[in-house]
Amino acid sequence: MWRLLRLGYQHEPGMLLASFGLSQLAALPDALAAIWLKLLGEALLRGDRRLLVIMALALGLTATATWFLLTVSTRVQRRFRDKVTIALEAHVARLQAGIATIAHQERPEYLDRLSVLRDQVFVLDHMYMSVFSTCGWILRLVVVIGLLMSIHPALALLAVFALPTVFTSTWRPGVERTA
Repeated sequence: MWRLLRLGYQHEPGMLLASFGLSQLAALPDALAAIWLKLLGEALLRGDRRLLVIMALALGLTATATWFLLTVSTRVQRRFRDKVTIALEAHVARLQAGIATIAHQERPEYLDRLSVLRDQVFVLDHMYMSVFSTCGWILRLVVVIGLLMSIHPALALLAVFALPTVFTSTWRPGVERTA
């Protein structure tokens, strides 16, 4: 994973940083919508018409910002992944061509590995999207926990109660693969 990120940064540093930054920025409006809903409910209970209109507009702007940022982020990420795929294919070809002997071209176990690597390079570019979206979910989680703690510090324990689910979801795929 580290090598893949380093390779992406070497070939497309601006696109890597833009893709990552936009993916994280696109994650924020979702989490902040909870604040607007809270304030909208308070305005409704108090009968504060002005705050009700402001919060309704804020929700509309948040929904629009979410859509816009996700659209731009997706397009920038696709462009980045296309460019990195080309760089990765060139890197794999250089690695294969840089071997001094031809033993890797004659032995079936090496040929199988090389063909998988050569044919599945496009899978590597999906790792960027996976890392970026995971970081986005972690950012959302941190914002939501911060919002919960702003209501009452004990609500942070909800994150602790979610840990068994996290452990189970990371453990189960390994068991399924083994089975």
